[in-house]
Amino acid sequence: MSPTWKAALGVILIFILGWFGGSLTTLLIVRHKAIVALQRGPEALAILLERQTTRNLGLDADQTKQIHAIFVKNLRQRMDLQKQVQPQVRVVNRQTMKEINALLTPDQQQRFHDNLVLFKDQFGRNPFSVGMENNPVPPPNPDNLGSATNALPVNAPVEPK
Repeated sequence: MSPTWKAALGVILIFILGWFGGSLTTLLIVRHKAIVALQRGPEALAILLERQTTRNLGLDADQTKQIHAIFVKNLRQRMDLQKQVQPQVRVVNRQTMKEINALLTPDQQQRFHDNLVLFKDQFGRNPFSVGMENNPVPPPNPDNLGSATNALPVNAPVEPK
């Protein structure tokens, strides 16, 4: 292969690697901003929603203010609804973890727990978190181990059947 072709392929490779690097960096930054906005509450999320949904509408200052208030009101209402439903979600999540742990060997349970930790690191929350605070499932109480309100935590070993 001639030196001219080698140089051309090198330049093309550099452009391709630059494109991949830029894409990955953009993806990570956007994901991080979304997670931060979700953690800051309704005001920050309302601003994010406004930017994404009204940027090309040519709104005047009064319209922008009113739409912002509507978004904040909606997000607060949704947060209140989540708080109302959260106790039921906790029960379902605990039951799900209990059922999964009952199927897995102790080694599999540990790996499953490790996978949930990785999921939380990547997406900012545990898919089976017990509440708005995203706390892990609490340890079982020996007095009522079988109850739906106190099921096994994510990493609790379960004897195989």
